[in-house]
Amino acid sequence: DEVASLKQRWSALSSPLRIGTVCSGTDAPILALEHLLSVLNDDDQKIQMEHVFSCENVKFKRDFIVATTKPQLVFNDVTELPSGKGVCHDGLTREVPNDINVLVAGTECVDFSSLSNSRKGLKGGGRSDITFWATHTLAKKCKPAIVILENVAKCPAKEMEKAFEDIGYITGHTKVCTSDYILPQSRSRAYFVFLHCDKARFLSSCTEDDWINTMERLGPKRRAQQNEKCLGWTDFLSSDNATKKNTKKKGGRGKPLSESLESKWLAEVMAIEKKEKLTPYDAKGGRPYSDATKNVKAIASLTDRAKMRLDVQYKRAIKAGIDPLKMPLLWNPAQQLRFTDTGFNPNDGKPRPIAPCVTPKHEWIVSCRKGPLTGAESLALQGIPVSKEVLPQFDCGQLRDLAGNAMSTSVIAAAFLATFLTSELIDNDSLEKRSASASIRGSRKKRSRTN
Repeated sequence: DEVASLKQRWSALSSPLRIGTVCSGTDAPILALEHLLSVLNDDDQKIQMEHVFSCENVKFKRDFIVATTKPQLVFNDVTELPSGKGVCHDGLTREVPNDINVLVAGTECVDFSSLSNSRKGLKGGGRSDITFWATHTLAKKCKPAIVILENVAKCPAKEMEKAFEDIGYITGHTKVCTSDYILPQSRSRAYFVFLHCDKARFLSSCTEDDWINTMERLGPKRRAQQNEKCLGWTDFLSSDNATKKNTKKKGGRGKPLSESLESKWLAEVMAIEKKEKLTPYDAKGGRPYSDATKNVKAIASLTDRAKMRLDVQYKRAIKAGIDPLKMPLLWNPAQQLRFTDTGFNPNDGKPRPIAPCVTPKHEWIVSCRKGPLTGAESLALQGIPVSKEVLPQFDCGQLRDLAGNAMSTSVIAAAFLATFLTSELIDNDSLEKRSASASIRGSRKKRSRTN
């Protein structure tokens, strides 16, 4: 039995697994691992872990980490860690622990993202470049047995693998979507596993391909779950009373509509209205969602550009036979209409059960609520619970930001479990010479899969 073998192998370690996280965000890996171990452990066999340090450069995110996962150390800047010392959240400079077994990193992805207007490579000089190489240098210095890395699906995966191969790691990666791992969110990401050749190895019957296959087994496709009740994003709504009425309408930010007649966004709105035979914005009934929400602060205070995009989404829904004031649809008014989702399936007119990707800055609008998805709900879509004690310490924008930068707990839990199932730590006291490992790595055919 795979699980029994896993428990026997990993619970027999002489000391707890020492884990460090960098670019930690919400420390979702720690939350996921704690939950995973609570399921795996029993009275006879316990896999123990010790959260040694976190590292996060945004102060309110460090505050969140301190309030939730409570690591021994919280460093401020991953670029300082390879030097052996770093400034901590309390302002003091401390030594970086180098005796860790596992390093988990969600290095910055903005320069690799398909949503970026100026994508950069692994040596492009952006934050994605800087944080990756800082993590790489930290791994080279500390030599953790296992490194698990997460980034956007469009990241330069082969280059990232090669960088870790060059410092003594066996590497593998796969591309997954959060919606295949219970949580109803369309979030495509690349996950990597790196095993240090002198400290960890795949089981005698396994290779990195088995890690990839295990990740796939742990994340069944939604289309294979048709006979089961799958969670939808509306299952994560905590309340429909998330907005307050604003009796006095405030003017939208940015240029008024009268000064935007030559703008590209208005040209896009007009082109879509004409192509899809929707009521023009300047005709009677052409601004239906704006009219329905004129006294709602959350919508009335948006820019004209955002409100008109919501009007188009409303008119699309009505044309498909859906009343978006009764049926919850999820809309993103910050994105160009050709890139954003209508919230329903145009083939059958049914609302989509899967939410678009939660991002740090985008404020998704729940149509029938006449207001945004809350920060707590965004975190829930990432599988991250927030206690009633912690929740009031952060505003909604901060919680949304935390959610947008977090790993999905169900996916990182699968990455941990796949690693436990297919690999083991090496007992250095009985370690055989592995001088052939470099040539084995070089000849092994790499494989990655896009789900």
